[in-house]
Amino acid sequence: MLEILVFIILGCIAVFGVIAKQTRLPYPIVFLAGGIALALIPGMPTVQLAPDLVFLVFLPPLIFGDGFVTDWRDFKRYIRPIGFLAIGLVIATSVTVAYVAHWLIGVPLAVGFVLGAILSPTDTVATDAIAEESEMPRRVEVILSGESLVNDATGLVLYKFAIGAVLAGTFSFGLALAQFAWVAVVGIAIGLIGAEIILRVSRFVFDRGLTDDTLTTVITLVTPYLLYLLADRSAASGVLAAAAGGIYLSRKGGGFYTADARIIGRGVWNTMFFLFNGALFIILGLQLRTILRELQIFPPLTLVLYGGAIALTVIVSRVVWVILIANARFVFDKKLESREGPRPPFAWTFVLGWAGMRGIVSLAAALAIPEYVVPGVPFPARDLIQFITFVTILVTLIGQGLTLPLIMRAFNVRDPEGNEHQMEFARLQIAESGLRRLEQLEPSFVSPVHWEIAGKLRARYEEQSVHYRAHVEGTGLDGDEHLHEVKRTLIRHVLAAERSTLSELRLRGDVSDTIFRRLQYDIDLEESLLA
Repeated sequence: MLEILVFIILGCIAVFGVIAKQTRLPYPIVFLAGGIALALIPGMPTVQLAPDLVFLVFLPPLIFGDGFVTDWRDFKRYIRPIGFLAIGLVIATSVTVAYVAHWLIGVPLAVGFVLGAILSPTDTVATDAIAEESEMPRRVEVILSGESLVNDATGLVLYKFAIGAVLAGTFSFGLALAQFAWVAVVGIAIGLIGAEIILRVSRFVFDRGLTDDTLTTVITLVTPYLLYLLADRSAASGVLAAAAGGIYLSRKGGGFYTADARIIGRGVWNTMFFLFNGALFIILGLQLRTILRELQIFPPLTLVLYGGAIALTVIVSRVVWVILIANARFVFDKKLESREGPRPPFAWTFVLGWAGMRGIVSLAAALAIPEYVVPGVPFPARDLIQFITFVTILVTLIGQGLTLPLIMRAFNVRDPEGNEHQMEFARLQIAESGLRRLEQLEPSFVSPVHWEIAGKLRARYEEQSVHYRAHVEGTGLDGDEHLHEVKRTLIRHVLAAERSTLSELRLRGDVSDTIFRRLQYDIDLEESLLA
């Protein structure tokens, strides 16, 4: 039965992926809807999602990968609004949902806090995928991505203490605050220190020829699991450890990898991301049958009322919080514009508030609720919490995910700056660095072949320089192995100069990490063609 289920899920990933491309819908929405459709097919095997499968198998590489592609310069620039969302909004949502659930459903307040903690963090995978498809302004996307990268840790800490309050009947705010500080600080420290150790070991074996491009990729795949498990076993946040490690290695680790290793790694990671995300959202949809089976004691209208009310509470809480905090910060902090840029339009703030999709981590947390408070005493409203969590995921992911592009078009939300000018500026600097390197190499030429190839390269780079400058300002012989070897040698020297210039541009802050990675990939591709 398991083999059949795995085959079905893998086949559906391919089919639903094609549908997502054809319909131009964000793939998490298509995968989730497809999973729900599968769950309604008679005879479909029942799938019970194991929370450990999410937290120990799927989550570490997904969080690490998101950290790796995070633009650290922008993350630091917007660290305060990210903190207001990743910590402040998580707490505010947990409290609001707790009291609404206590008043509407009649569950104990501690149980309401369990539900609030489960629903408070946004989903990293869904948020990033939908943000990318929506082409939202860079500033909004950075804040949204940074929030979803961090708020899982906040939500899981609250979840742990809410569960403890139900089981023990007591709650200590001071202990919770101390625990959160430990979880955050130690988790980040383990991520940074662990990443540095892994980086040094990788350099050691690489410099001695004890590894190759494929093994280098394997090391990157193992890294997030090591960081996550080290933090988890230290009672710290594995999520923050994986995120911090990904950001650190993105900034520090790229220099010693070969071009082929980066290309191989990029392909492997992209494939794994797609498979993991597809499997998670399809399995998420398949949970519908299992969850509904446990709720036959409730009238259908009552379930719809409870689920809709809590989902609406989550959505409204976020929109109100984002609008209030965004306006209050610019009113009370007079230096804010110098740090973060001009005050964003109301439409941008509303889009940030509307883009609060929930996902697989919330459902995994709901499924991980203990069955019993003490032997023989069931955990209050456990099945109902799982159902409400599923409904909230469904409403936010599909409802908000589908309407987000429509809202952006209606409000004409777009990035006035874009990346094109920055991209052309970087390409101009790279082309001119290649020309300078060719001039430096001219005294070492020892044959007409050197001058012939250098002349061709000079013409190529001069053409590029003229072309890119216009954008910025607004206005081989077959069979000759010696010739090819000279050409490869010269191109490698030029590409090395390009890489050095590109790294300097990033260090000076002239280009973002996103632009850096795109241009680095172009250089890597060109070098890979020399082999």
